[in-house]
Order: sequence, then C-alpha cells, then structure tokens
Amino acid sequence: MPRIVPVSDFRADVKSVSTYTDRGEVVVLTQNGRPKWAMVDYEEWNAAASMQERAFKRAIMDTEAREQAGELTEVDAEEARRCLMAHRSNHR
Repeated sequence: MPRIVPVSDFRADVKSVSTYTDRGEVVVLTQNGRPKWAMVDYEEWNAAASMQERAFKRAIMDTEAREQAGELTEVDAEEARRCLMAHRSNHR
C-alpha cells in the first residue's frame, strides 16, 4: 500500500519522505486532497521500466514470428481479452 503524503508536507520535509522510497515504498503525493504524483526509488523504477520494455519487445518479436508462420487468425475482442489474461497468468 503506498504511503500518502500531502505535497505541502513533502515540501516541508523532503528528507523524511525520501526515507520511504529508500525502503522501497511508493509515496503518493497529493495536491488539494487528490493523488497527483507518485514517487519511487529511481533504481526500482528503472528496473520496472526496463522489464516492461523487454516484455514489449518479446511480444512484438513473438507476434512477427507467428505472423510469418501463418499462425495468426482474426479473433473478436472478447477472445483476445481471454487469451491475454491467460498469457499473463502463465508468465507470473
């Protein structure tokens, strides 16, 4: 669960808020009582972004290989959604 911090508290004491991200927690900064920004440790964010980029590249390469092999067929949106959910659950 992310730590919720008003942006005014963050401005007043940046160091204490940064201790949360140093421990791997997500900090959500609010403005006027509404979530506005999310803070995470840079290394953690970079690792997650890199992993997402690699997964996207693998999906493109897989799709291109399946297209070249003639394995792709037209499906409706509901079937595509089911296949995506099954794929995600198999790779966790």
